[in-house]
Amino acid sequence: MSRVEMTGGGSVLTLSTGVCGVVFLLSHCNLPSCRGRHPHLGTYEPNGCAQEPVLMVAGASNQWFPLTLSALALPKAQGGDIDKLLDDHWPDLELIEDRTQFDFMARMPKFAFLNDFDAGAVVAAIAERKQGTAGPAPSAPDVQADLFGPEWDALSGPVPAPSDDFALRQVPVPARLSELFADVRQVERLREARALIGFTRLDAPDPESPEIATRVDLSRGARNWVPASEVRGEGVFLRVRDGLMAEWVVRMEKSAQMEAHREAYARFRANRKSDRKTSGFDPYYGWPGARYIALHTLSHLLIRTIALECGYNSASLAERIYVGDEQNPRTGILIYTAVPDSEGTLGGLVSLAEEREFDRIVRRALTDAGHCSADPLCAERLPHDPADFLHGAACHVCLFVSETTCERGNRFLDRRFLVPLAGDKEPVLTPVGLLP
Repeated sequence: MSRVEMTGGGSVLTLSTGVCGVVFLLSHCNLPSCRGRHPHLGTYEPNGCAQEPVLMVAGASNQWFPLTLSALALPKAQGGDIDKLLDDHWPDLELIEDRTQFDFMARMPKFAFLNDFDAGAVVAAIAERKQGTAGPAPSAPDVQADLFGPEWDALSGPVPAPSDDFALRQVPVPARLSELFADVRQVERLREARALIGFTRLDAPDPESPEIATRVDLSRGARNWVPASEVRGEGVFLRVRDGLMAEWVVRMEKSAQMEAHREAYARFRANRKSDRKTSGFDPYYGWPGARYIALHTLSHLLIRTIALECGYNSASLAERIYVGDEQNPRTGILIYTAVPDSEGTLGGLVSLAEEREFDRIVRRALTDAGHCSADPLCAERLPHDPADFLHGAACHVCLFVSETTCERGNRFLDRRFLVPLAGDKEPVLTPVGLLP
């Protein structure tokens, strides 16, 4: 006998049958309707489940994919904490509907403290709190993008006073690297919160295709909390020169190599959604662009080099790439420890950001990028129709890192955009003086 399960959305129907029964069901597609049972909630759908059931073996890896969200603990923004403001004065502030009412209340002596806050931000926060959980919940990639904005402001802005959760220190950029980097900072202390906000079935959540998997919530009705953990560690924040990056992006956006990556991305999305495409399907939705590929490749090169010297293995490191959008472009990389024990605070990573060590690390990483043990196959790799892989000159020998380290599953990587490879004539991001 074999146990199989049928799933539709977040619900599960369990069947016990023999191997012959499984074959019969698969061949005749005569599956019973799903009962709409939600084991994690202890409920049933009153009218059953409308989703078409899918048969799978119990314990299959695609029965459950966690949907997680992470954020760094940052110093308080100037102007105060809006969430605390609403918590302390909600009975009065919930009456505010627009900017006019906010300004009227702020003129009262009793509510003079409102003048220390941004009116638009407070009104928007009040509206969100009133709405609660009504309407569709934002996807994890969208929320993560919103969190990256404040993180970028904190990491690239004025150095704040150190706290128990966040300590930042400016260090000199090595003279030989000043053409590439505008800023190098040691993140001596940081705290990352990781929350499980839901899960998906059948299809894993994907930043490139947020619509491909339906999010299943963890609780019934309004939820005020989700299971979470916190990790304390250290990191290094790097900022590539804005002018250098902008000039390179203009030259590379329409290049044959970048166009090959872009077309492969469209094929990847079209192939993955071939059975669900609608009239409004955009194959280029979520394309990260040339800026992201360059920063992501540089991040992987540095992680692999750092892991050889800092005392952490590469699986203990993680990355956050800050690219923004066309209106607010960013050029930042944060490499930090991501382990839930004392290993993440040993100081080995921060010490490599010192001027002398950092110069050696970067130059070694760029030298290693110029060759790979899998060359010439790796150096010549570029996706062409009908291929839909999302990397170019990159493989497990030269650029790939562990699943816990990369924020995009080892996608959007290509060494040829940082250093010239055999046969390539397009300009690279790395200044000539740093090329091996």
